[in-house]
Amino acid sequence: MGMDMSRSGGPKSEINVTPLVDVVLVLLIIFMVIQPLLQRGYDVQVPPPSPAEIPKEQSQDQIIISYTAAKEVFLNKEKVEPQNLSVRLQEVLRNRGSKVVFFSAEDGANYGDAMKLMDTVRNSGTGGKTINIGIVMDWVSPVSSAVAGTQ
Repeated sequence: MGMDMSRSGGPKSEINVTPLVDVVLVLLIIFMVIQPLLQRGYDVQVPPPSPAEIPKEQSQDQIIISYTAAKEVFLNKEKVEPQNLSVRLQEVLRNRGSKVVFFSAEDGANYGDAMKLMDTVRNSGTGGKTINIGIVMDWVSPVSSAVAGTQ
């Protein structure tokens, strides 16, 4: 306890900090002791890390439209003129039950041109039906696997 050294005997205007520090230290010690007991977790079985993926060959059932930064359009590994893409897609999709086409654009490609190309692909279905488009997030290079096969 603090002592009043003045002779006035009236009420003190300062806060006695000693009891406040004692209470805070006791609370701090209590929380430090209780905290490790509250940290409980669940036992989880994590799957082992997967081995390095080997690039899979493209399935012949998949149709991938690739658009490069140089404004080249590829239908799987075949280079196609953008004007002829709709006709070529109709030929490829004519006897297929699944009308899904995957679209991949290179990072440096113009966004507006890529969207116009996607509209062309979507509207090139036969009989007024639209084609479902799956967007591939990673760049699928149509020439890399063809070049690797020739070396």
